Amino acid sequence: MGEAIKKKLLAERKSLQNQLAVYKSEDPLLDPEQNISNTIDDVITVAEGHDRIVATRLELKQRLVEVNEALRKIEEGGYGVCEKCQGKINKERLEVLPTAKLCLGCETESN
Repeated sequence: MGEAIKKKLLAERKSLQNQLAVYKSEDPLLDPEQNISNTIDDVITVAEGHDRIVATRLELKQRLVEVNEALRKIEEGGYGVCEKCQGKINKERLEVLPTAKLCLGCETESN
């Protein structure tokens, strides 16, 4: 498969890793210097901030898993093969969605 797609995936992986690090450092619950008073409003604010960051980090981690899986398939020679029908995934589809696991036909059937 094209070197351009591999470069795109590698760049996305680096970006995702950086975003994960930033969100981890911004988690108010993990901040050792966090000065939280014992008011319920402060506790709620910190908890809500933590929940938002955890949800975002979960999405980023899932995306990172998908990117790593696509890179593994490139290395092993199975990239661009539909996981359902074993047919080829259209090159244009992979350029738009490099982590696609299904061809457009199988994706449409699944939805």
